Amino acid sequence: MAAEYLSKSRAIIIISAQTGYGRRVIENKMAELGTQGRIALIPDPGDKRSQLISRTDVDLIIRALTPGESI
Repeated sequence: MAAEYLSKSRAIIIISAQTGYGRRVIENKMAELGTQGRIALIPDPGDKRSQLISRTDVDLIIRALTPGESI
């Protein structure tokens, strides 16, 4: 089964709604997890200005930003 991908902008909206954190905090956590190799942003083949992230990675970011959760 193919993974579901979202635009980075849409992912940030979803993460913000789930965690209450703003764009800056979410992007910092994305960068941290990306540097660690735990998530991956890929270029959108249909729009060179956009990046895509898997729903699995979005869920991982939500867990990382939720107090008391471990990733």
